Amino acid sequence: MIDDPADILSNSNNESSSDILGHPKGLWVLFWTEGWLSFAQYGMLSILVLYLKDILQHPERAQKIIGLPSLLAINHSLYAPTGLDATAGSLSGLIMAVIFAVPFIGSFITDRGLGRTRSAVIGISLLTISFSLMAAETCFVLALWIFLAGVGFSGSLKAQVGALYDLEDRRRSDAYQLYSQSIQIMAIISPLLCAFLGTIAWRWAFIATACGMIMGLAGYLMGRASLPAEAAFPTATKTVQEKGCSRVEKQRILFLLWLVGLFALGVLSNQEIMDGYLLWGEEHYKLTVLGITCPVSTLVSLDSVISMITGFLVLWFWRWYDHRYGTVHDMTKIIIGSAIAIMGPLFLIAGEYVQPLPHQISLWWGVAFHTINDIGCGMTFPIGMALFSRYAPERHNTTLVSCFTLHIFLGNLMVGKLAGMLHQIPDIIFWSLHSGAALLSTVGLIASSRIGSRLFARASS
Repeated sequence: MIDDPADILSNSNNESSSDILGHPKGLWVLFWTEGWLSFAQYGMLSILVLYLKDILQHPERAQKIIGLPSLLAINHSLYAPTGLDATAGSLSGLIMAVIFAVPFIGSFITDRGLGRTRSAVIGISLLTISFSLMAAETCFVLALWIFLAGVGFSGSLKAQVGALYDLEDRRRSDAYQLYSQSIQIMAIISPLLCAFLGTIAWRWAFIATACGMIMGLAGYLMGRASLPAEAAFPTATKTVQEKGCSRVEKQRILFLLWLVGLFALGVLSNQEIMDGYLLWGEEHYKLTVLGITCPVSTLVSLDSVISMITGFLVLWFWRWYDHRYGTVHDMTKIIIGSAIAIMGPLFLIAGEYVQPLPHQISLWWGVAFHTINDIGCGMTFPIGMALFSRYAPERHNTTLVSCFTLHIFLGNLMVGKLAGMLHQIPDIIFWSLHSGAALLSTVGLIASSRIGSRLFARASS
């Protein structure tokens, strides 16, 4: 079994009188920091595809941006997009893909001596600089490179959450779900604010994200004393045997890497929300609410509101179920979430079938899509992160927890390709591909769960 039922009994032993709401103070420092990082990142990503489309519509602006031709050449070599929407969508997907790959590189450096705290400080500082530079349009591509470096180093925050808890502490899964809520809260506020500021001038949106980063950096520096101590780094006097992984650890690592691929298939619909979905929604949704026409980027905030609500409901439900009926294995929860996510894109297909004309699809179809999708993600992402944190070998823990986000990198590579196919294939096929990918992910997870149960049970014995 992946989860030890004794985890339930260890709760009272792991809680301290200095805890806040049943969790270490360090969790709330990381909650604050990740929240402001998410404010900046989601604010930028919510307008990215629209910003890129706006730039590409004005060649006289595009030619002034340093490094943009090279970036477009890389994007064309990967996706060969045709048309303005396809180019903006595929380029946005490529950028989002790299965002979730670079933490793996940064965590590799972190695990080899830099340390999680120093790595986070460097990353958050670079992010602050990058968002400040984005306010100057000519420096946008340069700012993107600095942004990616910052994301790489700040990825150690996720591993710090797991390091606050003992291996057998069942609060770890709850902590990652609470930690994820900081992302959802700011992902509600920042797209709305950045969409509004973007209607005035794009630079004001980027200035707002830079201010958010300053808040995050200040909170992290002030709360460093509450963060987990750095693990001792192996010295040169250690033997090769002590440095290497055991056979069981290697098997566990390979299994976790296999799960990355399965998670990547299941995440397509969720990652499409900030890419092709916005372009599709701009064309199909009736975006006038109470006489007010909303920017299409507010769909990201809508998703975040629903995601926050469903996230708390998922957290409450599994606490209630575990208490009443016994602990459910993490893999089982993930499989259920993946199966639920299959149904999300089907609502978009149904909405377009019922209301096929442009700008006529009711937002209630979107609410249904976001609700089903977010329930599924609420069971897969935070619980999957907790699973990686729990079973990744200690000496490679930061690297493998960051490796978990590689599924979003792989998913966004596929999303970039799919977004480039928008208007090239019928919409029913476009959304069916997303639903079919979630189905393949679910089948793969079911087939893999028995292997994982035996492997982790043997590793724990």
